Order: sequence, then structure tokens, then C-alpha cells
Amino acid sequence: MYSSRYIQIKNPLGFHTRAAAMISQKAGQMERTYGARLYISLEGSGNRLPMSSFLAMLSTPVRDGDRIEVMVDGDEPEKVLDEMTKFIESCFEAEDAMQIDSLLQEASVTYERIFENVPSGIVVLDMNGVITLFNKAAERISGLSADMVIGMSYKTVLPNWPLEEVYAEGKTYMGMRLELNGAAVLVNISPIFSTSRMIGIVSILQDMREIDKLSNELDSVKEMENRYHNMLESVHDGICLVDSDGIIAYVNPAYERITGERYDELIGKSVYDVSPGGARATALRLRKPILGVIGTKPNGVRYVADLNPIFYGDRFMGVVSVIKEVTEIQDLTNRLNEEKARAEYLEQELKRSQKLDEAFNIIVGKNGKLKEALSIASKAAAADATVLIRGESGTGKELVARAIHFASKRKDKPFIRVNCAAIPSNLLESELFGYERGAFTGAVNQKPGKFELANGGTIFLDEIGDLPPDMQVKLLRVIEEKEFERVGGITTIKVNVRIIAATNRHLEDMIKNNTFREDLYYRLNVVPIFLPSLRERKDDIPVLVEHFLNEMNKKMGKNIKYVTNEAMKALVRYEWPGNIRELQNIMERCIIMTDKDFIDMDDLPMYIVGYKPENSTLINFDGGDLATMEEYEEEIIRLALKKYGSFNKAGKALGLTHKTVAAKARKYGIVDSNEQDLK
Repeated sequence: MYSSRYIQIKNPLGFHTRAAAMISQKAGQMERTYGARLYISLEGSGNRLPMSSFLAMLSTPVRDGDRIEVMVDGDEPEKVLDEMTKFIESCFEAEDAMQIDSLLQEASVTYERIFENVPSGIVVLDMNGVITLFNKAAERISGLSADMVIGMSYKTVLPNWPLEEVYAEGKTYMGMRLELNGAAVLVNISPIFSTSRMIGIVSILQDMREIDKLSNELDSVKEMENRYHNMLESVHDGICLVDSDGIIAYVNPAYERITGERYDELIGKSVYDVSPGGARATALRLRKPILGVIGTKPNGVRYVADLNPIFYGDRFMGVVSVIKEVTEIQDLTNRLNEEKARAEYLEQELKRSQKLDEAFNIIVGKNGKLKEALSIASKAAAADATVLIRGESGTGKELVARAIHFASKRKDKPFIRVNCAAIPSNLLESELFGYERGAFTGAVNQKPGKFELANGGTIFLDEIGDLPPDMQVKLLRVIEEKEFERVGGITTIKVNVRIIAATNRHLEDMIKNNTFREDLYYRLNVVPIFLPSLRERKDDIPVLVEHFLNEMNKKMGKNIKYVTNEAMKALVRYEWPGNIRELQNIMERCIIMTDKDFIDMDDLPMYIVGYKPENSTLINFDGGDLATMEEYEEEIIRLALKKYGSFNKAGKALGLTHKTVAAKARKYGIVDSNEQDLK
């Protein structure tokens, strides 16, 4: 049977330590006498705790004025309730025990605060296997609340823990890996003894996640320490670490090499003894950086040193000294100047290439002559032979040279462009081959030339026909022997460079006039590429116009949609002496000047609008009169056969059958009457 009764606590100390001890002892006696189970619950908490457990009673937060519910489960519950409630009330009536209760309560609160604030989880069981203490760390680790688990059996909350063995044998278990509500924990389990009598079990637990995290952090620190140590061991500069007392704590191998002193001769020595007036001792005293100190070591090596204090927060840890050999610094300065020159040149070339990309991100065109030239260029890219690109100004020779380079195995190496016509002849040699310091007035530093910058990559010699005769000889040597000397230098420099040359001049005539070396011509002309002029590829003009229209719309933020048929015919009719470059400029001008969303005849320059091809033969006024229809027909058939080369293709262009074209060609004597029809 089950029954309960409420009691109001009237004591300034609330449910204090002495009362908890007396009540738990009395409850245990009554349970044995009556065979009943007694429980206690703070009103409104919803938790039912075993009254015979001292730790459970002590952990119940009952204050002055609180109501507690006493519950009995067993035979004669009312009799048990009467006796137990009277006993509880008597525990708070002895005024002479107030001082002792205060001391006990202070000690209890102290221990409770300790248990609640330790970082380790603490779980305490009484001798009945009931959980009587579950601190905040245990709550954090397990995700369980103390209110929920206190009063519960360990078999429910702590399954698979070896607690029965502890109860039975009083054994202690250390460092066990167990689980608490799914959380992995490292547990120490020990019995609690009072005057050689076991009164419960305490388990101290650590969150394995925190332990693993600390272990990983420790591994990371060790890994970082090894990494930094390896870095210090491998750097080229000499490094010396001195602690705050002036004791040398570390030197790297480079420091040993530069100074000629061994590690075991330096470690543990005081800089105040080794060099009391030296830079390290001064930096230790001042605790400030000292930079650019130049000195000489006992082995005669001249060095420059930078010294910096080491602080951890506000704590002074010592000084680090970094030294370099002066000769090494000079070498590094020379190399830095070379790399600076290379970087400046490549930066300029990058800007140029970006500008080109805005106009020509690909080689645009479908003309047969252009495709044939690009086919040769593609094959040349797969080899490493010297290439000579021929073509009028503005036909895209540099664009093809770049395509050859970036399609070759040298694509990851530099592409260096030199315009031979743009550099004065007296400066051309120093530009191509570089110069040594002091080679001439103003040569204050050594400078690498374009061939040296292009080493491993490609050098593009534009306008090669403008190369002076004396430079032609030196260029021939570079091509044949792959070597040269800087201006003012005596050291022979070997290079591995692929040469692509370009010209718009007739080199064969120049050879006849003795202005261009024949042997150089044959060295350059290994793979010749002939780029057609724009007037030879007029079928590409509409494609190029559309390309420039799209590119310049993006560049200028405009939306010009199309070019009218009349304007396109005028563009195709024009001969374009400036080739693609001139077409690009005309398109840019039209897009800037037009106020419409299309380009028409009135947007084109007058010299293009009014252009008429020379020797126009379609319609002639001979002496002011028209020719006969048959004369016009004869000329049309003649021009069609000349352009298309067969009756079939000419017929398709004129809208006639090939038999009609063949018949008219024979009629006018354009072909022999016995000549077979060409398909």
C-alpha cells in the first residue's frame, strides 16, 4: 500500500547536514523493521528520492519554509508515516544543536560547491545502488540533468559499468573507457569507506572528446615545433637564439657554416662572456631591434646581422640574431636586379597581351589562305624550329607568334617580344644581349638582355628586316651557337631559346641589295608562314566586323546590334591597306561616333563610302556609252571562271547550270570548244 504526507520545514538552515544524517539513518531502521520503502520529495520538484540515502537527502535543496512530501510504500503506511513525520519534526527542534548544525552546514555547502565546480564529472552512489550526487560537469558531459538521475538506480543510468564488482569486492577501477548516455568517458571508480565500512561508490569521469581534443592539440603543437625546427635547420641564413639570461640556446647549421663555429662549442655559453660588447649583448640590454650590423667573424667571414627581441605577451624571452654573408647578399642583389628587370618586362607584356585579348582573344577567320597559314603554324608549334612569319603590317603576325609559343612545349616559359625597328641601332645590342655594370656611361647596374630573359622560352623578333648589318652577324651567332656575351662582359652566356621572326619587307630583294645577310635569312626561314592581307581574305570581313562589334560593345559599354547590308558591302569593297588593324580602328571609330543601335553608311568614313576599286570591269562606260549585253555576259562568265575555277562552282555562284556556263564559255572563246566540262 502507498500513502504520503506533507511537512513544512521550519529551520533557518533548511534541510541541513545533521538532519539529513539523522533522517536517513532513521529511514533505514524503519525500512528494516516494517519492510517498507520510504521516499522524500520537495514539493513541486517531481523527484522522488530514497529517504534511507544520506547523500540523496543531503543533495535535496530544502530551505526554511519549504514543504516536503514523505511517502511510504508497504504495509501499515499510516503508522510508518506517523512515526517518520514526528521524527523529522524533532530533528529541527533542538535549539542547542543550532551552532553544530551551522558548522556542519557550512562544511556541507563548501564540499557541495567544490563538487559542482570541479572540471571532472562526479557520480556518487549509495549502498542501495541509487545515484545520490551528479555534479554539473557530469551533466555537461552526459547531457543528463541531475534532477532527472538523482534517485535513479545505477543499472538504468550506468549500464555496463562494473559497479556490482565494486559493491561485492570493494575493488577500485582506474582509467576505464566507458559510456555515459552515449558519451565516451574515461572513468576512475572507487568505493567510499567510513570507519572501515563501505558506504557508497564514487566515480570520477573525464570527457573523452576533451581528452582527444587536448591530445590532438598536443600533437599539433609537436608537429608545429618539428616543422619550425626543420625550417630553421634548412634556411640559408644563420640563426642564433639567445635566452633572456644571455645563454645561447640554439644555432642552425647555416650559422655554423658562416661562423666556422660548431654547435657544441656555442650552446650553453653566455654572450656576455663570448662578446660582451657585441650586438647580441647590446640587444639583450636594450630589448630593442638592432638592424644592419656589419662585422667580421674569427674565420674572416664578413657578415651583416639583424637582431630582434622576442616577447611572449609582456614577457621578454630573449633575442634572435639572423646573419648573412656579405658576398651572398651581393649575389642576391644581382639576382634581384635580374628578376626585377624580368618582372618589369613581363608586366609590360602582360598589359599588352591583355589589351590584345580584348581585341583578339582568338585568331578570327575562316578564309582558306588563313587556315593554311594557321595549319603550318600549328605544325611548327609541335617542333622547335625557327619560324619566319611574313605578311603586311596589321595582318596579325605577333598574334600568330604568340599562338605558336603557347601551343608549344615552351608555353610555361617566357614569351619575349622585341621590335627591332623601334629600338635605336646604338641601343639594340644592349637590349638584346644586356650589359655589365660600367659597360658605358649610365650603366650603374648589371642588366640582363632580352635573350637572357627569354631563356627556356621564345623570343619574337618583330620587324627583323630592320636589323642593322652588324647586329645580323651577332644574331646569327646566337642562332648557330646558342651563346653570347653581355655588352662590356667577358663571360659567355648559354641560352636555350626558340626564335620566331617576322617582317613585312621583301627579304629576298634586300639580299640582292646586300642589306640583309643571306646566311641569316636561311637560318631564320626554316619554317616560313605567309599571312594573307585582308584584301586577300575579304570573306572574313563580316566575321571580323561581328567580332570587333561584340568586343568593343563590352569594352565601351554600348549595345550596337548590327551593321547594315549597305555598310557591310562598303567595308568588303574597300581594299584595306592597313589590314586588320585598320579595320579594328574603323570599327572602334564607328561605335564611338554612332548615335544609333546599328552602323550604317553615314557612320563610315567618306574614303570608304566613296571607294571604287581600280580596274573595275563589271560595267564600263566606253566613251560614255554602255557596252552590249553580250559583252557584259562574256565578262561575267570570264570573271566567274577565273574566281571559282570550274563550270560547276561558277554556275552555282551565278545561278546557272554548269552546262549553261560551259556553253557560254565556249561561245565567247573563254575556253576551247573541245575542252571538257570541269566539275
